[in-house]
Amino acid sequence: MTGPEILEWLRTRRSVRTFSAEPVARDVLVRVLEGAITAPSSTNRQPWRFAVVRSPSARAKIVTAVAQRTAEMKAIIARSHHAEDFGDYGDFFHEPLAAAQVIVIPQYREYPDLIANLIASGGGDPAQFSTASAMQAELVSASAAIMMLLVQAHAEGLGACMMAGPMVARDDIHALLGIEPPWRMVGAIALGHPTGAAPARGRKPLDRVVHWIEDEETKQ
Repeated sequence: MTGPEILEWLRTRRSVRTFSAEPVARDVLVRVLEGAITAPSSTNRQPWRFAVVRSPSARAKIVTAVAQRTAEMKAIIARSHHAEDFGDYGDFFHEPLAAAQVIVIPQYREYPDLIANLIASGGGDPAQFSTASAMQAELVSASAAIMMLLVQAHAEGLGACMMAGPMVARDDIHALLGIEPPWRMVGAIALGHPTGAAPARGRKPLDRVVHWIEDEETKQ
C-alpha cells in the first residue's frame, strides 16, 4: 500500500462500543497482540504486559466491579449540583466491556531512572532535569503499544475501544486478575466483532494541532 492509501485506511478506524456474540479466534488475538509489541519503547525496555480476558465469568466480574464503582461515584455526585452534568455518562465506563467478547487489560511498569541516578551520583539534582521519570517514559511506551494493538485489531476486521473509564475500578481489577507491583493497569480495551459501522467522529484540522517550524527553504 502507498502512503496515501494507508492514510485513507487509518481514517476508517473507529472506536467500536457494540459487538456481536461471535467469539474472537485465539489465532486472531495472537496477531493482534503481536501487532501491539511491534511498538517502539524507551531504551527498548518493552515495559508492557497484557491480560487477555476471554472467560465469560471473569469478564462479568470486571464489568460488575466497574459498574459498582461507577454507581458509587454517581450516588455521591447526585448529592451535588452537578448531578445532571454526570447523568448517565458513567454507563460508558462499563457498557462496552459488557458487550465485548474479549477484554484486554494493558499494563506497564516503571524502571529505575538511570539518568537521574547518574546525575545524583555526580552530586547533581535530578529534579533540575527532565529525565525518564519526568517523561513518564514507560507509560508513553505502553501507550504506543496500545495504539498498535488498535491498528492491528482494525486490520483483522475487529472492533475495539480503548477506555479510561474502567480505571475507576483499578484496585478491584488488579485483585481480580492478580496484577501486582510493579505492574499497573492502564485502561481497558473492549474487543470483538462489531455490529454495524461505528459513526465517524470529527477530527480537529491540522492547522489547530500542528505548529510548523520552518523557513522559506524548508517550505519547499
